Amino acid sequence: MLFTSKTKKLEIVKANPDDDKFIECAIALNAEYIITGDKALKNIKNYAGIKILSPKEFLSRMTF
Repeated sequence: MLFTSKTKKLEIVKANPDDDKFIECAIALNAEYIITGDKALKNIKNYAGIKILSPKEFLSRMTF
């Protein structure tokens, strides 16, 4: 498990600026995906190579 306490402040999610923290954290931890049901965040779709998907979209892309 990884934790980060200091992230670069971003202003990406105009519809809901409180959601920026999820993108900030994903960047700090080099995430490939953000899985969310939040509409404002999902509307971004991709930021800095981080794909923002619903759980259904994510599962449909994964092969198990």
